[in-house]
Amino acid sequence: MMFVRGSEGGILAALLLYSLAVASAQYTKAREHTSHHVTRLRHSRHLEGYLPIHTSSFVPATVPKLAVKDNHKPLFTECLNYRPTVKEEQPVGTYVFTVHAEDRDPPDMGGTVTYKFVSTPGEKERFHVDPETGKITTADIFDHDEPSREKEAYITVRASDNGQPQLDDACTIKILIEDINDNQPVFDKVSYSESVPQDLPSGREVMRISATDIDDGNNSIVHYSLDSNSPDQAYFYIDPDNGVIFLNKTIDKAPGYKFKLSAIVKDMGTPPQQSSITLDIQVVESNKKSPSFIEVPDEPIRLKENYSDFNTPIATVRAVSNIPEEKKLQFELVQGQTEQTNKWHTFVLEPEADSAYIKLGNHLDFEKITDYTLTVRIQNNYKLAAETIIQIEVEDVNDNIPILSEIRSGSVLENENPGTPVMQVRAFDADGTSANNQITYELGDPSDPFAIDSITGNITTLKMFDREERSFYNIKIIATDNSESALIPGKHNAGQQVFLIEIADKNDNPPHFTQDTYVAESIAENANINELVTVVSALDIDTASVVTYSIVAGNTYDAFVIRNFTGEIRVNNELDYENITSYSLDVRAFDGIYEDYAKVIINIENLNDNPPVFLANYTKTIEEEKLYEGCIVKVEAYDPDIKDRNAPQNIVYSLVKHEQKEFLQIDNDGCLRLTKPLDRDQPLGFTRWQILIMAADHGGRLGSDSLRSTTEVILELTDINDNAPFLTNTQPVIWYENEPPGQVVILTAKDYDSAENGPPFTFALNESASFDIRSKFHIQGNILSTLVSFDREQRKEYKIPVAITDSGTPRLTGVSILHVVIGDKNDNPMAPGHSDIFVYNYKGEAPDTEIGRVYVDDPDDWDLADKRFMWLPSYEQRSPYFDIHSNTGMITMKEGTPNGTYLLRFNVTEENEPLVPFHWVEATVNVTIKEIPEEAVDKSGSIRFVNITAEEFIVPEPDGTSKKEKLHRRLAQLYNTSMDNVDVFTVFTKNTVKDVFLDVRFAAHGSPYYPPEKLDSMVIGIQEKLEEELQSKIYMVKIDECLIEKEQCEDSCRNVLMKNNVPLSVYTNTTSFVGVSARVESECTCDVVEPLVCLNGGTPFADKCECPEGLSGPHCEQTSIGFHGDGWAMYSSPPACQEGHVTLTVTSHSSNSLVFYLGPLKHNPLLEVQDFMSLELVEGFPVLLVNYGSGTTRLNNSVVHVADGKPHLIEIVLMRSSIEMFVDRCKLSTCMSLAAPTGPREILNVNGPLQLGGSSIDLQHLARTFGWKHVPTNQNFVGCISNFTYNDFMYNLGEPSLHRNADPSCQRSMFTAVTFGIDTNFLVAILVCIVILAILLLAVVVHRRRADAWAEKELDDIRENIIAYEDEGGGEGDAGYDLHVLRQMYDGPLPDTDTFMQSRGMVGAAPDISGFLDDKKSVLDRDPDITPYDDVRHYAYEGDGNTSGSLSSLASCTDDGDLKFNYLQTFGPRFRKLADMYGDEDEDRPHEESWC
Repeated sequence: MMFVRGSEGGILAALLLYSLAVASAQYTKAREHTSHHVTRLRHSRHLEGYLPIHTSSFVPATVPKLAVKDNHKPLFTECLNYRPTVKEEQPVGTYVFTVHAEDRDPPDMGGTVTYKFVSTPGEKERFHVDPETGKITTADIFDHDEPSREKEAYITVRASDNGQPQLDDACTIKILIEDINDNQPVFDKVSYSESVPQDLPSGREVMRISATDIDDGNNSIVHYSLDSNSPDQAYFYIDPDNGVIFLNKTIDKAPGYKFKLSAIVKDMGTPPQQSSITLDIQVVESNKKSPSFIEVPDEPIRLKENYSDFNTPIATVRAVSNIPEEKKLQFELVQGQTEQTNKWHTFVLEPEADSAYIKLGNHLDFEKITDYTLTVRIQNNYKLAAETIIQIEVEDVNDNIPILSEIRSGSVLENENPGTPVMQVRAFDADGTSANNQITYELGDPSDPFAIDSITGNITTLKMFDREERSFYNIKIIATDNSESALIPGKHNAGQQVFLIEIADKNDNPPHFTQDTYVAESIAENANINELVTVVSALDIDTASVVTYSIVAGNTYDAFVIRNFTGEIRVNNELDYENITSYSLDVRAFDGIYEDYAKVIINIENLNDNPPVFLANYTKTIEEEKLYEGCIVKVEAYDPDIKDRNAPQNIVYSLVKHEQKEFLQIDNDGCLRLTKPLDRDQPLGFTRWQILIMAADHGGRLGSDSLRSTTEVILELTDINDNAPFLTNTQPVIWYENEPPGQVVILTAKDYDSAENGPPFTFALNESASFDIRSKFHIQGNILSTLVSFDREQRKEYKIPVAITDSGTPRLTGVSILHVVIGDKNDNPMAPGHSDIFVYNYKGEAPDTEIGRVYVDDPDDWDLADKRFMWLPSYEQRSPYFDIHSNTGMITMKEGTPNGTYLLRFNVTEENEPLVPFHWVEATVNVTIKEIPEEAVDKSGSIRFVNITAEEFIVPEPDGTSKKEKLHRRLAQLYNTSMDNVDVFTVFTKNTVKDVFLDVRFAAHGSPYYPPEKLDSMVIGIQEKLEEELQSKIYMVKIDECLIEKEQCEDSCRNVLMKNNVPLSVYTNTTSFVGVSARVESECTCDVVEPLVCLNGGTPFADKCECPEGLSGPHCEQTSIGFHGDGWAMYSSPPACQEGHVTLTVTSHSSNSLVFYLGPLKHNPLLEVQDFMSLELVEGFPVLLVNYGSGTTRLNNSVVHVADGKPHLIEIVLMRSSIEMFVDRCKLSTCMSLAAPTGPREILNVNGPLQLGGSSIDLQHLARTFGWKHVPTNQNFVGCISNFTYNDFMYNLGEPSLHRNADPSCQRSMFTAVTFGIDTNFLVAILVCIVILAILLLAVVVHRRRADAWAEKELDDIRENIIAYEDEGGGEGDAGYDLHVLRQMYDGPLPDTDTFMQSRGMVGAAPDISGFLDDKKSVLDRDPDITPYDDVRHYAYEGDGNTSGSLSSLASCTDDGDLKFNYLQTFGPRFRKLADMYGDEDEDRPHEESWC
C-alpha cells in the first residue's frame, strides 16, 4: 500500500469511510486481493522522524505447489533501513530502489519469492514493482509543489513464497519526493505603481515589492535586485531580502516625472530561476506626503486551524493620510499570486475611516497551508501609498481520525509456539504535527489470544493453535492518536477495523483415493486426442495440501495422460483395438509428503475403422458401340474389420462419376454392366474409359460408421468405322476474280476413327452440287481447281459440297461444305453516293466517336485502299463538328457536337491503273444528332430478338424502311404519341453459345417519360403482330438476365442497367446507327445499398429523408392505394433472391378477390419460365399461390378472417426449401401456413410486373396456356393495400407505373370503410346537416357573385373561351374551343393490341395532340374556301352550322370516363390552363403562365 502527501482534505474523509466500510465486511471479502498497484497521495507530517515500519501478512496461495514439512515465510530483513527518495517531475520508469525478502526454503519448494503491492481496488498505479527482482520504478510523474504538494509516498510491498501453504511478509516504506527548482519566483502583483514627494529625504522607504516561489527549501528563498540597465536605477536601492525599495539620493526631477525601473527576483536554487517586473514611480510636489501606518501588529498572528469566527477582526491597522484637513484613505489587502499571499481570499479587509480590520474569509487547514503573508496597502488623495506586511501562522489541531491501512488479513500456522509473528497493522493520521499524529494500537477485545505492540502494530500469538479446533479469528484493532480531539472534546481521535487471522493447516494426513479400482468401459479406438476417458479423485483432510496425480505403470505407448491436479485421464496417442484391447493403469496421488495408489482399467471398443479392400485392379477390352449382355467386369472387395472372409462382407458398390451412370451400372455383387454402348471416337468418346468404382461397408449407411474405398476399371475400346471424314481446311478460301482457271486449294480432311479406318481419303464433288458449281469447279485427287474465270460483281461466294470417303471397313463418306469467296479486284469506276447516320448522344457527353464511313456507289467492295476522301467545297470550309479520315473515309463526331441535322459533302477520288483510271465523285452524308437524357435510359423498355444481327436490324429493306424504323413507328402508334416522342436508342448484338440475340432499348414520353412497366406490358400485348411486321422472332420483352434460374448466378440475382457515354455503333453501307451503350448485366446479390433518393418532394437530410406531411415511407413513399372492384395498379417486379420477405397491410371489403399477382403477362414458347406468385382472398381468408417454375404450391390460412374492413398484416417468406405465410404476426402452428416448394426449382424468377388490386390480363386464360394446377382469381379487390415491401424495399404505391381505377392513398376507400357499421339514423342526421350547410354556402356564393360580376369582367377569364365571353358571338353562340374532335380522336378505337389488353382497359396513354393539330392545320391550309387560313378564330368558331359542341358544355353527352382529362398535362404549356381546370390537381408542378 502507498500513501503520498496530498492537498485535498476530501481524501481523508473518503479514507475514513472506506476503512469503516471494510471493517464491517464479511471476513471472506476481507481476504480478497487485487493485483492492481495503487498509490494514495497525502500532505502530512505525521511520520516525520520515524523509521519505516516492518509488517508481515499471509495471503492464500493461488497456484498449488509441493509442500515442505517446515515451510518458512519470507522476511524483509532490511525493511527498517529503507530510506528511498525520488525527485519530482521524473519520467515514468525512473528507478527508485529495490526491495528484497529472504526465504530459507529451497527455490522449488517454497523458497521462490515474488513481490507485489498491497493495494485497494480502483486506485491509480503510481509505482511499479518487478515481481521477480523487487525493483521499484515510478509509474507516474510526481509534483512536489502547488497545487499537488506531493511531498512523500507510502507503499506496502508484499513478498509471497511458493510454498504450501503460501506464506507472505509485508513492508511499508516511505518514499520522499524531493523538490527540484522547476518554478520561477512570481511577483505578488502584475504591476507596481507608486508616487514619491519631490522633497523626500534620502534613505526613506519608497515602496515594497514581494515575490513567492512555490518550490521548497533553498529553491523557494528569493533575493531582490534592481536592474542596473534601468536609467533611473541610481536614485534607488533595494533590500535584497525583503524587497523594500529606498530613496538613494535626492530627487532632482520636476513633479510629474516618472522613474522607470526594472526589479529582478531570483531564487537560490540550482540552477537559479528568476523573474522581472517594471516599476513606475511618479514624482509629486514637495508639500505632498505619503500616508503612514500608526498601528500594525508587532508579532505574527497565530490562529488554530479550526478557527472559524468570520465576524471578529483578527487584526486592526490604523493609518493617517498626512494631508491637512483630508483624512480619507484607501485601504487594500493586496491579492498575491500564491495561496500563501491570499490568492484565494482566505482573509478579507474591511476599512472604516482611518482604520481597517482583517477578518477570516475562508476556512484554514494546517495540513494545506501553515502560514500566510498579507500585504496591506494604503493610498491618499495625492496618489501616494504605503504598505505593511502582516504575518499569520496557522497552528495544528487534532482534527483527523487515524485510518488503518489496507492490509486486512494475516495467518499463522497451527502448532506454532506462542510469540509467533502474525502480521502488522498500520494506521495513518493526517494531522500535520507530531503532537497530534502519533498513534498507539490496542486490541478491541483483550480476551483474544493475540498480543499487539502498541507502537509498531505487530501482532503475535499468545498460544499454540489447532486448526481442527478453530480455523480463523476476527480481531478488532483500535488505533488512537496522542492528543485531545478537536472533533470530540475530552477524548482522543480513534479509528478501528476488524482483521481476519487464519490458522493455516499443516500437512499431517495422507490422501486416499475414493475407489481402489476405476473402470472405463467402451472407449472408442478412434477417440480424439485429449478426449476425456475418466476422472480419479483422492481426498486429503489437510486443506492446505494439494494432491497431484501421475500414472506410474501400465501406460503402454503413452496412450493416456493424467492431469496433475484434476485427476482427469485423457487420450494422449492414437488407440487401436487390433493392437491392445484393454489397459490397466496404476495411478498415484501425492500431497508432497504422503501418497496413495489406485488401479484404472480402460477397455477399448472395436470400431469400423478399416475401409474395404479391393482384390485387384481391373482392365477389360470391349468393342465400341456394342451393348454386351451380363457383366463386362466383376469386381470384388472385402472388409478387414470382418475377420471371417467367408462371412457376408455387407459391401455396397456404386459408380463414382455421375456422368458415367448414363452408360453403366453396378450391383451389390460387383457386376458391372453396360446400359448404353460406349463411344471410342471424338468428340464425346475415349479410347480408354476409366470407371471409378466405390465400395462402402456396413451396407453403405450414411454416417461415420460406413467407410469407403475406390478402385478403377479400365475399359479399352476397339474401333469400328462409324465416323465419316470431314474437311479441315481453313475457311473461307479466297479465289480472286479475273484469274485464269487454276488450282484453288489442296483439300485436307480428318476422321475421328482410328488410323486403320481413316486416311487416305478420296475427294469428289458431291452429287448435290448444282450445275453452276460443276461447270466452274473440278476436283482431281485432293486438289480443287477452277474451270472458268470469275467476276465478283456477278457472284461473291460459292458453297461447294465436297464428298470425302475414308479407307475403313466398310468405307464411309461424309459431305462437307467448302466456302469459296471470290476476291475483289478494283475493276469498276465508282458513282456518287449518299448515306444517312443517326446518332443518339447520351446526356450530350459522347466523346470523339467514329459514326460511319462515307458511302459511294461502287460495285467493287475491296477497293478502299484505292480511294481518298476530302471535304467539299474545301478543307477550310469543313464542318467544325466532324473529322474525316482521308484513307478510310471514317467520319468522327467530335465531343460537344450539338443537336441537329448536318449535311456533309465529300470529294472521293479513286485510281487503279490500268483497270480504273483516276476519277472523282461527290458523296453526301446526312448526320442527325439527338441528345437523349438519362431519364429516358433509366425508364426505358427493352426487347430481345433472336437470330438477327444489328446490321440486319438497321439496314433498309426492299420497301425502303428498316426494321428499326418499323419498330419506331409501331411504338409511336402503340403509345399514341408522335414519333419525335419515341426513341429507339440502343441496338447491339449479344452472341451466346446457342443463339444470336439482338437487344433493343426504347423510351417514350408525353410530358414525363413513361415508366418501363407501361412500355413493356403494352409491347407484350402486340407481340405477335410486331413479330409479323418485323419478320423477326421476339425472345423476351423486358430483358432479364436472371430469368433462367442458375444460368448467371447460383443463388440470388438482380438485373443492373449498365450505361455510359461511349456510344455503340452499327455500320452498313447506306445507313449507320450510333446508339447509347445501355445493357443489362446480372449481379449475384440482393444485398445492395441503394443511394438515398427522396420521392414526392422529400428532402435528403443526413442519411434519411424529410418528407412532406402525409408521406410516411422511408423515402417519402405514398404507402397506400385503394381499389373499388374494377381496377388494378402495376409496379416493377422484385429481384430473384434466394430469400424473399414480402409484407403488406390489407384492408378488405370483399371476401373473394385478388390482392396481388406477380408473374408473366403472356406465355412465351421460347422461354420455359412459368414462375409466379399471387395472393387472393377466398371466403375472406388469405390464399397464397407460389410457383418457382416447376409446379404451384398453395398455402391457405383458415384461422384469421381478413375481409372484415380492418387492417391485417400479411407476411410471406420465400426460401429455397420452404414457403411461409403469417397473418397479423401470429406464429402459432394453428395460424401459420407452411409448405415446401414444388419440384426442383428453388427461386422465384419473374420478369412480369407486380399488379395490385387485380390484373390487366385474363389469368384463367394464362393459366391454361401454362398448364398451372392452381389458378389465381380474376375477381378484383375492394379495399385498401398499404405498406407493401419486398426485402425491406418499400413500394411507392401512390405512383403506379400503369393503373386503372386506382385510388392513391385510399381516400375513397377510407370513406367506404367509415360508412360500414354506422347506424342508419345517425347517417341520415349527418346528411341533413350537410345539405343545410351546402344551401347556406350556395346562398353566400350567389350573393357575392352578383356583387362582384362587373369587377370580375376585367380579370383574366380562366374559362374555355379565348376571347371574352361578352364579345361578339357570345351567348349560345359564344366563341369557344371545341374539343368534340379531340374527344372523337381520344375515344376512337385503340391501336392494334392483343385482346387481353383491350378487354382490361389499360389507361394512361396520352393522345398525340401535336400531330393532331398539325394535321388539322394542313387541311385548313389546303382548303381555298376558308379565310383567313391561319386564323385561330376559325378553329374557335361556334354557332349555327357547326356540328361541334361548346367547351362550356364539356359535361354534356359524357360519362365519368369522358371527364378524365389528366392527359391534358402532356399537351404542353399552351394547354396548361385547360389542364389546371380539368386535370387532377398537381401541387408539385411549377406554375406556368397560360398562353391565353
